[in-house]
Amino acid sequence: MTFSEAVTSVTRSYIVPKCYDTISKGSPVLMKLLQNAKPWKTGVSYDVIIKYQDSTNGGNTGVADKLDTDRQNVRTTMSFKPKMAYKPIVIANIEQTLNEGDERVIDLLEAEFDSQAQSLMQVMASNLWTGTGAGNSWDSIYNAADDATNFATYGTLARATYTTLNGYYLASAGALTLAKMATAYDAVSIGNDSPDIIATTKSIWSTYESLLTTTVRAGYTQNGYPRMNAFGMVSGSQALAGTQGFDVLFFRGTPVVKDEQVPSGKMFFINTNYFGFKGINISGLKQVNFKKSNDGVPEGVPGRVPSTRGFNFRDMMSPVDQLAEVGHIIYAGNFISENPRLQGQMVGVT
Repeated sequence: MTFSEAVTSVTRSYIVPKCYDTISKGSPVLMKLLQNAKPWKTGVSYDVIIKYQDSTNGGNTGVADKLDTDRQNVRTTMSFKPKMAYKPIVIANIEQTLNEGDERVIDLLEAEFDSQAQSLMQVMASNLWTGTGAGNSWDSIYNAADDATNFATYGTLARATYTTLNGYYLASAGALTLAKMATAYDAVSIGNDSPDIIATTKSIWSTYESLLTTTVRAGYTQNGYPRMNAFGMVSGSQALAGTQGFDVLFFRGTPVVKDEQVPSGKMFFINTNYFGFKGINISGLKQVNFKKSNDGVPEGVPGRVPSTRGFNFRDMMSPVDQLAEVGHIIYAGNFISENPRLQGQMVGVT
């Protein structure tokens, strides 16, 4: 309805004192990896020692036989470089001044920090799923879960020479079937180690759900209704009790997670025991955190929950030629797989 100036001239509009994020996408896998980051304390590279072949010396022996003492080299080193991603925080002095006092609805600096931090998390999600490792580009699950089809080297080592660095890669997978998923799962399972996350897009997740509708209904009725927690992972609490549609699906006991940042047509089989984020807390910078409760951000979206290691902040500083203050938030580290043969991906899934 339209109010007269008699009312509007003496009455202010009500502004909700909260900023709602309507742009960021969810990435539960990124949230899990950042929450469980390992430290990269010092060193110009992150080196991983690998055994790439069995020795051929030794073996069975008889009575007083001469023993083979030939010494063979079966180890080498993968090497990864640190990477950084950043977002600037720029606040004009006059804007900061006018934002103070009774007329302030939301603190300008806090709002700008949160906004840029959420944007930085979207950059990190892109790094996780599409990074190539070349130049300033981060390493990622994309180049870890490859068989030299797209990346001839990994960790500076040639996959043609060190064939055990090949992950599972299925190009032009086509229509999703349980048999294709089983083949991929088997290919990246060694001994008792197998994927603990299967990540894919919403549409492919729904396709998988349609393959299992009757099976899932019967199985969940017997075993309860697990749901996603704040990090987008499976918890043991009760959830959905309806007769159609589900919060969580499993394949061989591994949760199948819908991640909005996964590129179209892809399904990743990830073993987080051998793939994760190695974070660098930069000396001289502050290590900061997201708000413990940021309810303006949808659940399951990075930026809603704490993520500290590798998340750095350079204090606000005034440039000599600008009436403003400028700071930077920086993520430092890399996404590294110590054993890429335990990672896999299917491409072109429909």
